[in-house]
Amino acid sequence: MASAKPKMAVLILGSLFVLAVIALITVAVTQNQWLPKNIKYGIVLDAGSSHTNLYVYAWPAEKENDTGVVQQVEVCKVEGPGISGYSQAVQNASRSLQHCLERAQEVVPQQQHQETPVYLGATAGMRLLSLDNRHVAMEVLSAVENKLRSSPFNFQGARIITGQEEGAYGWITINYLLGSFKQSGWLNFLPKLTSIKETVGALDLGGASTQITFVPEQEQSESQENSLHFRLYGKSYNVYTHSFLCYGKDQALRMKLVRDLQNAETGRLQDPCFHTGYERNVSIRDLYASPCTANYKQSLAFPQLHVVGSGDYQACQTRIEELFNKTSCPYSKCSFNGIFLPPLQGHFGAFSAFYFVMNFLNLSAESSPAPLNSAISTMKNFCSRPWSEVKAAYPQVKEKYLSEYCFSGTYIISLLKTGYGFSLETWQQIQFLGKIGSSDAGWTLGYMLNLTNMIPAEQSLMRPLSHAGYVGLMVLSSLVLVGALLLGWCIFRKPRCLRKGIV
Repeated sequence: MASAKPKMAVLILGSLFVLAVIALITVAVTQNQWLPKNIKYGIVLDAGSSHTNLYVYAWPAEKENDTGVVQQVEVCKVEGPGISGYSQAVQNASRSLQHCLERAQEVVPQQQHQETPVYLGATAGMRLLSLDNRHVAMEVLSAVENKLRSSPFNFQGARIITGQEEGAYGWITINYLLGSFKQSGWLNFLPKLTSIKETVGALDLGGASTQITFVPEQEQSESQENSLHFRLYGKSYNVYTHSFLCYGKDQALRMKLVRDLQNAETGRLQDPCFHTGYERNVSIRDLYASPCTANYKQSLAFPQLHVVGSGDYQACQTRIEELFNKTSCPYSKCSFNGIFLPPLQGHFGAFSAFYFVMNFLNLSAESSPAPLNSAISTMKNFCSRPWSEVKAAYPQVKEKYLSEYCFSGTYIISLLKTGYGFSLETWQQIQFLGKIGSSDAGWTLGYMLNLTNMIPAEQSLMRPLSHAGYVGLMVLSSLVLVGALLLGWCIFRKPRCLRKGIV
């Protein structure tokens, strides 16, 4: 009988060992099994003055610190002009969206098409068209709305957003992506902005308008129409914002040319904002077609303006600065045209055309942005280059865009320095941003976050055990396994201790 007991003990210990191993493997496999991703999608169309972009965003349905982590997964540029450019052929505005809507259908899983919201926000181009002819603007908007309604997505609205909204949503976007609201996110990947503890101001430049938005040091504003209040992630923000309609780079060029007409009595204009050797014919009728230039309209003996470049940065800057009226200010401080501007505060992210132009000119480096004096020196050198040399150096760039970089770069420096009052010191607080992580800097993400209530989370798929239960079971199984091994060692290496225990 005594000899049978050790065999029975060995059998029991062996069984316990096998069961412990099986338990460890089963719990580990079950707890760490693959779970299908619960991903949601949203689509926003940015109907700008010069073109339309379609953005697809994705985020996990479960929350992280009371918000979803949203990433841009696709951007599709719509061929052709902005939708405001279809005022003479309204239905073409809707047809232009077809390709990008098809691309969105490929990106978003088919089973989620019907639940995926799609929004369209039209900006300054449509604001101008609405001022010029509201009936036509509504026809264009209706055409694109019908197109979006016919798509498989969940249409949530198409409207013309205000300049104030455009500025505010841009501010929300870049601070959301930089992690300023939670002190996390992509902030760690942008060296210039790494140590920032407050929010970042937003500078946006389009074709027809420009916006400046930031949290000023003083909470009390002298102009309530430029003040917005947000409560985000448990914290309140009093934000200054203003949108300057007609001061986007395309409309600013149009206004400059109209003002220059007084020096073009014969229909020929020597323009320092274009390279020497460059020539362009501009329709007088087209120049006056915008509400931005209608007040300057005059009778002229010639139907076209013949522009001849002379490539002089300093002379170009002088003409551009005439666009900013600094003569009167009813407040303690103004930007231009009598618009209140509190003292500039903190760092700023400059995006959209600010980035595209400065990036082309190699003035947008994140690690060490060019000082203001260096930016001016770069522009002087670039504008002075002959047109033939510039064309040869950049054969891949469309001639229209390439020919206007001298004007656009000079305009950006003038707007920031003369218009907004950035100095040699505060210029260094501007970061030119194209993307933050995988997402474009712009107003569209902030727009979607607002309309979806910061993306409320749905019930997510849960793992079989809580983290505490998983750890507890693993520890218990491990103790059983260790105990079995120790007893086994005692049986085979120390038979006396076993016999003593049995006897």
